[in-house]
Amino acid sequence: MQLIKRSSYLLAILLIIGFGLAFFYYDKITVVTFINSVFLVSMLYIMVGGLMFVTRGGFFDAFTHSFRRLMKKGTRMGEIMDDVENMHLPSEAFEYTYSDPLLITGLIGFLTTVLISFNI
Repeated sequence: MQLIKRSSYLLAILLIIGFGLAFFYYDKITVVTFINSVFLVSMLYIMVGGLMFVTRGGFFDAFTHSFRRLMKKGTRMGEIMDDVENMHLPSEAFEYTYSDPLLITGLIGFLTTVLISFNI
C-alpha cells in the first residue's frame, strides 16, 4: 500500500513537472510538447531510481572496499584512512525507500508516452 501511495505522489509530481517544463521550455502547450516533457522527466526518474537500486544492492561496496585497502597501504594516507574506515558503505549510508516507486513511476510515464506518441 505504501508503494502505491508513493508512486501516485511521484506520478502527480511527474505530471506537474512535465506540464511546467512544456510551458516554460517550449513557450506553448501542445500534446507533443507535453508528451516530450513527460518523457524527459520519466527518463530522469528511471535514471535516479536505477542508481538508487544499484547502490542499494551493494554494487559500489566492492569499489569502496578496494579503494580503502589501496589507500591504507600508503604511509601518510594510512592514518587518514583509519577515520575513513569507520564510514558507512554506500549501500548502508541511506534508506532507499523511493527507489522502487521512482522506477515504477518512470516506467509508467515512459511506456505511456511511447504508446501515445505512436498513436498521434
